[in-house]
This record gives sequence, C-alpha cells and structure tokens, in this order.
Amino acid sequence: MHIDLTGKSVLLGVTGSISVYKACELARLWVKAGAQVHVVMTASAERFVSALTFEALTRNPVLTESSESWSCDLNHIDMGKKCDLFVIAPATTNTFNKLSQGIADNILTQTALAFSKHIVVAPAANTHMLENPFSTESLKKLEVHGYVIIQPQEKLLACGDVGSGALAEPMEIFFETAKILLKEDFWQDRSVIVTGGGTREKIDEVRYLSNFSSGKMATSLCLALYLKGADVSYITSMGNEGLPQSIYTINVEDTESLLEATKGEIHLC
Repeated sequence: MHIDLTGKSVLLGVTGSISVYKACELARLWVKAGAQVHVVMTASAERFVSALTFEALTRNPVLTESSESWSCDLNHIDMGKKCDLFVIAPATTNTFNKLSQGIADNILTQTALAFSKHIVVAPAANTHMLENPFSTESLKKLEVHGYVIIQPQEKLLACGDVGSGALAEPMEIFFETAKILLKEDFWQDRSVIVTGGGTREKIDEVRYLSNFSSGKMATSLCLALYLKGADVSYITSMGNEGLPQSIYTINVEDTESLLEATKGEIHLC
C-alpha cells in the first residue's frame, strides 16, 4: 500500500540513543513516500551515526552544532519554517525533559522551541528512566501542550533490561506522521466500519467452505480512511498485517461472527 507524501516536508530530530539506527530507516520511509526530509542532530547523536549518513539518505544538508549557518537556511530558525512537521525520534529522556521545561541549550531543542507546527516525540530510554516521575510528568505536560507522543515498545532493551523503552517501530512512526500530514477535517471524529476477507463456514471438524478473498481492498480502505483522520474499526478474517497497530481490529471466522461483530460496532457508532 503506497502512501503519497509528495509536497510534504518533514524535519527529523535525532538525539543520542542507541536506537538512532532506526531513524535512518524512518528517513528512508519518508523519502520513499515522496516527502522532503531535513534532519537536525544533537552532538550526542553524532556519536552513534554521522551526519553524512542522513545527508546520503535525504540528499539534504544536516543541521548540527557545527554546520549551522546564517548565510543560508541551515539554522534553527529557518529550518523549521520550511517543514510541515517536526518528528523527534529517538527522543531521549534528557531531550523531552528539557522540551517540557522550554530549555533550549542545544541545536535540536533550539529548533523545537522555534517550531510553530506539529511536533511528534518518540521516546527511547531505559525503562526506569522512562518511568521516573519527572519523565512521566514531562511527557504528560508535552501532550497537554499539543505534542504527539508515540509510545515506546516493551521488549529486551540494549542495556539488557526487559520492559518499556524501545523506540516504536519506524513503520508505526511513519503511519502516525503520515496521518498528521494527510488528515482532512471532514473525516475527523467520524467512525467507519470496514469488513474484509473471506469467511470460513465449517462443514465438520476437518472441512470448511470459503473463497479467495484476500482482504487487500479492505486493508487499503482502512489505511486511507485512517490517514484522513477517521476512527476505523476493521472486522476481518485475514488479520491486520501491514496496518497501523492503532487501528481497532476484530478477528472473525464465519459469517455469523462477522454479523455479530458488525452489529456490535454499529451500535457503538
């Protein structure tokens, strides 16, 4: 399913986390979708990956402490003016705690403070650092002020601990940012039910009747409506592979369960 971001411009903020390698994949996804991608990096981020890597991926100069220039638009004021969205991924606890207090002591936080459009923060940190009261309060405060927070994953972390703190998958971040860039007022707060995939009608414990429906049209509809801002409920026999995890999915097997699930969702709409 192709998402077209032609004419859109994204500013990617990269901070000093081991998960910075995922930011490279995220930049590639935006470029592949047709968006212009610009990057700002902290000095700590440059310890993990070079600015040259992002320049090669985006074909645009990277804003760093050393590359900032006031003879062109490669500076913390002008960079934000030409971008539709600012995505900080990965965002360390140091960075989002500073942002919540309005601290601008490096090139990235300065750029964020000067940015006047949507800002997305995707945290990546050790579980205990993330669950520290100061960190949780900072994320809540950022949400109150309009920041979009993309929650981290729960898995084995680079430090060896198991818990919440791993950066969300690049594709999930891509979906959420595409939704911000492509949303339409008409679809905001509208509930949509989509059904898809062939059902299996049981004959006995071994055999069943079905058809060759793949559910591809339904998943494409789900994604298109989701990106426009609709609240999508997907009722399917084929699973939700390739769709944003935030799309509510109900798995069914036969026509009876499909009918009951559809009635239930209609009642809630």
